[in-house]
Amino acid sequence: MDSGCEYVHTPIGSNHTKSEYKTRIFCKNTRSFSTARERWWFIAVANCNSSKGLEIEYKFRMTNGKIGDYWYEHFSADEFYILPALTSFCFTYLFLLFTALIFAVELKCRQLFHVTYKIFLGSLAAQTIGLILLSIFYARYASTGVHIHGLKLSGKIFESISEFLFILLLLLLGKGFTVTRGRLRLPSAVKLTLFLAQYFILFTFLFFFQEYFFDPGKVLYLYESAPGYGLLLLRLIGWLMFLYGVVFSLKHFPEKSPFYFPFALLYSIWFLAGPITVLAANHLIDTWVREKTTIITEHFVSFIGHISFLFLTRPSAANKSFPYHVRTTQVGAESSTVSLEQFQNAYAPSYIDNNGRTVDIFTVTGVLQRVEGSNGDVFGVPAAFRAPPPKYLDVFPHEVPGAVEEMLKEPDMTQSESSDTEDQTNSIPPRETSRETLYTIA
Repeated sequence: MDSGCEYVHTPIGSNHTKSEYKTRIFCKNTRSFSTARERWWFIAVANCNSSKGLEIEYKFRMTNGKIGDYWYEHFSADEFYILPALTSFCFTYLFLLFTALIFAVELKCRQLFHVTYKIFLGSLAAQTIGLILLSIFYARYASTGVHIHGLKLSGKIFESISEFLFILLLLLLGKGFTVTRGRLRLPSAVKLTLFLAQYFILFTFLFFFQEYFFDPGKVLYLYESAPGYGLLLLRLIGWLMFLYGVVFSLKHFPEKSPFYFPFALLYSIWFLAGPITVLAANHLIDTWVREKTTIITEHFVSFIGHISFLFLTRPSAANKSFPYHVRTTQVGAESSTVSLEQFQNAYAPSYIDNNGRTVDIFTVTGVLQRVEGSNGDVFGVPAAFRAPPPKYLDVFPHEVPGAVEEMLKEPDMTQSESSDTEDQTNSIPPRETSRETLYTIA
């Protein structure tokens, strides 16, 4: 087969007798290989007649599919399916972020938009940005075959920020912050700060290690290094801290078990899924399938963690696991005047109906408005606009003895056959309505 090589003579100078030239060999050709499975290919160039080695400049354009095949042409076999998977996760996370923002507006209207939910929004936003950057990186690579290293690194940094914020969120909720207490004790806050500082430093060093010490000619997983294994150890320690906080939160506040039981089970699996994935990637998964397997698995684990938290904290009366039961305004007002132990008790659900729903939290929706007619009948009409949150006593009628039973009691429509005098004597005076309009769930 024709090698496609030719001699090129380049003049480098001349003297009085003859000109001097530098001879180079210029080669341009194509080769194609077909194999039954994925293989590594190595290219060697040598000059057997030279004892001084070679001065060579080269540029390879290696493809792994038919020309114009967007999904395969420029990707190595261990990178197949990464772009479709990341694109799917990107659109899924955009939907999750949109849903979480709707829930945040609902919680804001009810004064239940706590710090922990804001941390969750930050984690969700960082993961979404990271997925967008990685999707752009792989999409451009599919088109041109050229890496934009900074774009890929930025996407991974945003995803690492998302993981860091989510671990912070889980540890705070495990301690009961904004669920059973309004603030952390000083020793707990110090331990949490030290743990997160070490986690952040190791994460930063891991990216530095990958940037300057990893050999790009080899397939090396991000965690296949000493800082990576240290990060795994810290994650296991974080899981133990998480379980410790959940156990003591349940011990002191067993009424929060509808939230903490599924919370502890789901996120124990989430904490352990990371180390299991890393160990399997380093020791069980073949190198030619490692990258695509680990990337898809890691993003799936992150997705399960985010969507599970979104499900547990959805603002719905049917959600028996809803963790927040104190308004954000009460947290700021009461934590400064009441001791922590006394303040924690306020985080229990105040009134739960026969179906297990927290009526005090999800009474005001603005969907149905209760209107009292001139004859004393109460009927529902659709509200034209969402009503602003009513005053505290109007939202929590159970704090007045007998008020809930009186509000839920059906009016007696039967007519008494007694005399007018007896009717006037025994008639029940109409109940005074609240100064604010009453609302209920449609």
